[in-house]
Amino acid sequence: MSIMPFVMAVVFGASASFISPFGYQTNLMVMNAGAYRFADFSRIEVLVLLAYSVTAVWMIPRVFGW
Repeated sequence: MSIMPFVMAVVFGASASFISPFGYQTNLMVMNAGAYRFADFSRIEVLVLLAYSVTAVWMIPRVFGW
């Protein structure tokens, strides 16, 4: 069994930091400038996280194989 699908799963998980306002500097700047709260981000981030996760779980086995 190839290790590449597992490596890519970790890479996609680590790159999901853009979802949280505290995980990416630009999100913090937008949060302060727009007077957003964490709850404003969490409403949208649930949908983005779901789409990102489903896409990663669906694509990793197809692109990198088992």
